[in-house]
Amino acid sequence: MSSLNKMSRCLQEGEAPAMRKHQWIWWVFSLYYFIPLFYIDYPWWKILLIFLAFLAFLFICVTIAVTEFDRAWLPISALVLLSVVTSPLTPGAATFFSYVGFFMGFCLTTRQMLIGVGLSVTLAFLLHLQFKYAVPTYLMPAVIGLITIGLVGRMERLRIDNKLASARSEEEIRHLATIAERERIARDLHDLLGHTLSSVVLKAELADKLLQQNNLDAARQQMQDLHKIARESLSLVRQTVSGYKHRGLTDEVMQLCDKLREQGFSVHLSGEIPSVPPKAETALILALTELTTNIMRHSKGNHCQLQFEQLNDKLQITVADNGRPEAITPGNGLTGIRERLQALAGEIYSDIEQGCRFVITLPLEAIQ
Repeated sequence: MSSLNKMSRCLQEGEAPAMRKHQWIWWVFSLYYFIPLFYIDYPWWKILLIFLAFLAFLFICVTIAVTEFDRAWLPISALVLLSVVTSPLTPGAATFFSYVGFFMGFCLTTRQMLIGVGLSVTLAFLLHLQFKYAVPTYLMPAVIGLITIGLVGRMERLRIDNKLASARSEEEIRHLATIAERERIARDLHDLLGHTLSSVVLKAELADKLLQQNNLDAARQQMQDLHKIARESLSLVRQTVSGYKHRGLTDEVMQLCDKLREQGFSVHLSGEIPSVPPKAETALILALTELTTNIMRHSKGNHCQLQFEQLNDKLQITVADNGRPEAITPGNGLTGIRERLQALAGEIYSDIEQGCRFVITLPLEAIQ
């Protein structure tokens, strides 16, 4: 498909039906070519040539419409030549110059258009001197058509270029939004499934040890806990994909504290847990879930502290334990936390000077 056809289709798809309905006016204008037939007495053979020239005009216009812009100058040159050749037959050939101006403005570069229109105006003036047509019937419509309709063509080209650029920009935005959403879902599922599988492994190991000790009641309780974890995790995965968390930050924090206690940690929770918007709530729940999972999985300590406090214009959340890690190696989990917090203008810091300590900060304006 030619560039002209592509741009025309893009334009028509975005235009109101009423505007598309009146595009035939541009072609009705070409009938001015036949006006001299009503006041000039032509012989039959000249009338035949006039009609053949009009058919050639239509053929060239269609050719321009299916030609790429970088080669459009060839059929446009043919239209200029047709205008020159037809001028000795009828002053109606001035109509062809208007279409020359439009196609030059629409298909050529600005520099090429200015040169082409300038040369065409010069040709029209020389033809006027040669054939002595009345100024209102030939020179005036030819020059005015070349200049004004040429500017119309140029403005139409710029308008469609802007429309295409806007469409491409919107498509890129949609593409980037799709990628970002896929990455968000991937991070959330990783964090949730990682936490779930860690809990399942711990419960399964404990149940296995209890079975080896023939402690069937305790083993049965651990299996029931496994069932509960799987059911809750499935619900949480569905909520995460849809972007909602129904239990809220407070309930999630309390459940995380209970899980830490089940793994033998003493837990100290201090400060007031804030009420935050869904987006910030999702980010904080997943961040705290990942951090507590890391404590249960890697910490060699027995005490954990969660602290919520407001300092100046920021919310600060501290998650610390008394383990003694040698180093903190950021993985997918911590990377996901950092990316989600950055989307809220938040940050996460860590140190291992006195146990393992993570500090999450969020500006208050992001959670209000």
